[in-house]
Parts: sequence; C-alpha cells; structure tokens
Amino acid sequence: MSRRGLLRRRFDQSSRERLIDDAFARYLDWLVESEAVKDAYGAWSRAPRTDGALPFAAYGAALDREESAATAYRSVIAQIEEAFGGRQRRADPRPGPSPQSVGHPASG
Repeated sequence: MSRRGLLRRRFDQSSRERLIDDAFARYLDWLVESEAVKDAYGAWSRAPRTDGALPFAAYGAALDREESAATAYRSVIAQIEEAFGGRQRRADPRPGPSPQSVGHPASG
C-alpha cells in the first residue's frame, strides 16, 4: 500500500473514532436532558393548580432541550452510517427462531 493510502486509512480510522466518541457524548447529552424532562414533569404534576404556569413552562423548555439533544444525536448517527457504509453494512439477523416464537407452543 502506498504512503498516501496508509495516511488516508489512518485518517479514516481517526475520523470514525471521533464520530463514535461524538455519538457517545451526544447520547449522554440526550440522556441528561431526558432525565430533566422527567424531573420537570414531576415538578409540574405536583404543583398546585394555581402555581402551575411556571413549572409547565419549565417542562416545555426541558422538552425543547431534549428534542435538540435528540436531533444532535441523530445527526451524528447519520454521519456514522455514512462513514461506515450505511445500512448495507449492518449485520444480518442471527438465524434461528424469532424472539416472538420462543416459549410459545406451535399451534396445530
């Protein structure tokens, strides 16, 4: 392999590793925002009806932040799919019975 080919291969590997690291970071961001939505919903659901406007606004803001984090995560996943060859390179399902059929007697 030529020197240029080796450098390109290293660059591609490094880029892929950065994408994977970025995806994990975006996943963690989404997870934090998802927990914030649960907390905000809980605060809103426990608030007295007369004091519910502010907790509801906080819940709406938490939903917006979670959506933004999910969009960022999905964007990185799309980049990973492109970098790794897209859907065509995904592993085929394992042969054997489907999870739905395990433990269910065959009718007959």
